Amino acid sequence: MRKSSRTSEERLQRQGQAGLGSIANLIVIGASAGGYRALIEILKDFSADMPAAIVILLHRPSGSDMNLKVSLGRFSRLPFIEVENEAPLQQACIFVLPPGRSARFARGTLTVEPGVPDRPVSTINRLFESAAKRYSERVIGVILSGLLKDGTEGLRAVHEAGGLTIVQDPREAEYPDMPGHAMEKLPVTFCLMLADIGPALELLVRRTARFETGLQVAVRTLRDRAALLVRLTGQSWRNPGTRGFLENELASLRCDIQSIDDLLNASAPGGQ
Repeated sequence: MRKSSRTSEERLQRQGQAGLGSIANLIVIGASAGGYRALIEILKDFSADMPAAIVILLHRPSGSDMNLKVSLGRFSRLPFIEVENEAPLQQACIFVLPPGRSARFARGTLTVEPGVPDRPVSTINRLFESAAKRYSERVIGVILSGLLKDGTEGLRAVHEAGGLTIVQDPREAEYPDMPGHAMEKLPVTFCLMLADIGPALELLVRRTARFETGLQVAVRTLRDRAALLVRLTGQSWRNPGTRGFLENELASLRCDIQSIDDLLNASAPGGQ
């Protein structure tokens, strides 16, 4: 097989994705105590073609030897980039910051701030505020489990810039302070159970980009599968056993579609 001579960056651009420093959307995730386990749950739901750069700030003491690129990278389809000083933003990549440091965004680049004493801790706030200033409505800010209240003012900046804000439901967070404080002080866009945050992000980052959403893929796949079942059923009259199997599959599909229709009707204005 002849190997393509295009670089990975050229292939990304050819596929309609943004190149170095150019991104369709930005996701900033802040977490503290209990946040590592929450991140594992979220990252496993990201697809390899996610039209966003993801920046993670997990509160860790300066000098921590925990390697997030290795430990979290096992649970994600996306490549991890450890930012020591600065790095150009790329779509479908996850950027992790050094322990005890925040970062700022400028001209498509993520730059780590100098290490300074920070009490009370506000590294998440500064990261989110910079993201909001630079990317406005293209930002999604996410606050997960953690102690105290870092992240609330950062989410406020994202909200005021027209971006989306998500918090982990404090009732299930291992440490509810950070998401709970944000819920009390802000009109948070979404308060979600942990299992829903990854799929929600996967869907919401496609709201401003010309990419097929996961729902569109699922519907198209379902339509194609239904059409195939109908064709196979029409030609299976010579084999009654197979025809029975295919008719049962079609009947199950009708039931599933009816249950989806009932759910949508119930959620519509005036639905029961």
